[in-house]
Amino acid sequence: MSYKGLLLDLDNTLYNYDAAHAVALKESLTFFSQKFGLSDMDALGAFEKAKADNHTQLVFTAASHSRLFYFQRMLESIGAFDVKMTLKLDAVYWEVFYEAMLPDPHVLEFLSTCHIPKCIITDFTAEPQFNKLIKLGIDPWIDHMVTSEEAGVEKPHPFIFMRALAKLGLNPEACLMIGDSYKKDCLGAQALGIDSIYYKGEKEKEDVAKGIFVLDNFHDISHWME
Repeated sequence: MSYKGLLLDLDNTLYNYDAAHAVALKESLTFFSQKFGLSDMDALGAFEKAKADNHTQLVFTAASHSRLFYFQRMLESIGAFDVKMTLKLDAVYWEVFYEAMLPDPHVLEFLSTCHIPKCIITDFTAEPQFNKLIKLGIDPWIDHMVTSEEAGVEKPHPFIFMRALAKLGLNPEACLMIGDSYKKDCLGAQALGIDSIYYKGEKEKEDVAKGIFVLDNFHDISHWME
């Protein structure tokens, strides 16, 4: 496949977001529950409600993912809002999260040997996503980044893809998108005529005619692109 540019999702594509999040959330909720004498169940419930409320109020925006907002809402829900404590909970979460991150198998090899421009296209606030690239050690191979905070919209909105294409200076047909979300990554790319790889996706969703391909690991992706 003779693509001239690569669009890459970050979370649950280049590394296992779910695993890192689980460890970081457990640590931050333990800190929260011990600080305020709450049960683990109550702490988790406060987090889930804060997350749901934040997503409802800030739907389709990068701020809907803000851990700082989640922790702020948690503290407010128990009448214990404090600026320093909000920042502390956020710091605990991200410190553990970054330490728990590991690139998916063959990702480093793929990025270091794939010699076409690469742009990360990701739903989240910008600063954590930049930090993730550094912690994963993949920042030397990333040429551009577009976050939903920068774009003002989230995938699958076409504008976030268009912004990435503009940074690469390429037309849609010259690029390939790789991501773990069929709706956000693959269908979002397809709407603009960008081929995509549904990473670790469901085989029954494979639709080669639409330019969507299913591959399970970056070793196979590398050979497929050759």
